[in-house]
Amino acid sequence: MNGGFWDDVTPDSVAAASDGFKEFVIGENEAYIKNVAESVSQSGNDMLVVTFANDDGAELKHYIVEGEFKQQKLKQLYTAFNIPIGSKTTNNWIGRRGIVVCKQGKPNNNGNIYNQVSYLRPLKNGAPASRPANTQQNQQRQSQQPPNNHTTGQTQNTGSGDDFVDDIPF
Repeated sequence: MNGGFWDDVTPDSVAAASDGFKEFVIGENEAYIKNVAESVSQSGNDMLVVTFANDDGAELKHYIVEGEFKQQKLKQLYTAFNIPIGSKTTNNWIGRRGIVVCKQGKPNNNGNIYNQVSYLRPLKNGAPASRPANTQQNQQRQSQQPPNNHTTGQTQNTGSGDDFVDDIPF
């Protein structure tokens, strides 16, 4: 057998190959915008196809279709990926990072189910939005904790039996 299909197949080339299909997980995925293209939907409506990718090699397409909450979806994309509101220069969007929150999709024609975009949200402090930020409100709550009594090694009891702090002003 001379050449052809097996020419570039070696143990090293197979070992270096990707493990296969990668998918965004259900829940939060830190991602970047890989590609943006204008297209036409199956029903003939203009649409924007945004391809998100993550650092593990997974990709996911997000469709913003004319008439299907177009303005709201664009605002969510702009906000989540720190794109100036109203920007139409899609080449400048490439590489911007945000959070893509996924849910389980519906079965396709082949019966396969793939995850799909549920909504988008921005990164907070360079980390996924689900991580609690050390905000001023959290710092205030920590400062309201009962002080430690250094002489007895015990914490002062406020009498309520829990750590609940009511910070509502009414």
